[in-house]
Amino acid sequence: MILYLSSQQHTNLLDFLAEHEDALPVKKMTGNFMLKQFVVYDMRNFSHCTELVLDRIAFGDEDEDFAHAIEEFLTMYNARVTVICEGLKESDPLCRALLAAGVGNIVASVEIREMQDEIRQSLSSRGMTKFSPREREKGKMQEEQYRFTADRVRIAMVSSQSRIGTTTTALGFAAWLGSVGASVAYVEKNGSGIIPYLKDAYEMEDEAGGFRLEKMWYGTQAPEAGFHFLIEDYGTGRPEVDADILLLVCGMKPYEMEHTMRLLGQYETRAAIILCPFVERSLRGTYAEAFQTEYHKVLFLEYQPDCMDGSPNAKIYKNIIERYIAGE
Repeated sequence: MILYLSSQQHTNLLDFLAEHEDALPVKKMTGNFMLKQFVVYDMRNFSHCTELVLDRIAFGDEDEDFAHAIEEFLTMYNARVTVICEGLKESDPLCRALLAAGVGNIVASVEIREMQDEIRQSLSSRGMTKFSPREREKGKMQEEQYRFTADRVRIAMVSSQSRIGTTTTALGFAAWLGSVGASVAYVEKNGSGIIPYLKDAYEMEDEAGGFRLEKMWYGTQAPEAGFHFLIEDYGTGRPEVDADILLLVCGMKPYEMEHTMRLLGQYETRAAIILCPFVERSLRGTYAEAFQTEYHKVLFLEYQPDCMDGSPNAKIYKNIIERYIAGE
């Protein structure tokens, strides 16, 4: 199904598709939207859609926020995105931002017939070939450097059950933060005893009751000061006090669901981000629809084979702490 978010001006623009017997059905919504709000609160009702067509003039977001909302959408859902923006030039900032986000289906013509031709191309199996969207390479974000407006921001990571990748995710998050310029402490709260092994494997230096590796510090007690972020890995334990950011790592396999539901019930009215590892892309929209609520946002983790390399999930990690990046 095609979900079409349209302005009044372009409400009938996709009607020509009904002339083709094999065309996908179109669910049309007409009005004024804020894309980021729609992605977070409303898209879960349309997670079965395979194509999302956005009429740019229907959205009140600034260009930068519009492109960022599409990036967030692509993190959570498997649908392909087409953007209709009459007269957009490849040199325009919005076009560059869309291409950087991985969107190549950009309908920029101003004549109706030409716009329909471009829409037809965008919805074909190949998609539009006029533009060349940027491939999102692994590790791309870790090459960037940010300035942070953060001081001891506590990020608590809690698992629905053991052995689903919570510690690997926490270590990857810490490594990514260190790679983009943040000072970060990984605090082992689960009693797993992994830190001495990490210290030996990575030849860390002793410092303040823990061990340092470049901008990352590892220990079992939170340091007093000097860090932008503290990542506290509780495993299946529970935080003693409220954290600034609560991350719930939840399994989505049938035999994991009982544990996931129990954990989500404990934090039913607490703002949290649900991180789901090992979920097939075609099922992500279904799980987002099922578990995203007013309090819970759902993100899907990519496979991270190296616990000290967070680059496979760089986009997700940035999404989580973006409000602490200066200038974002």
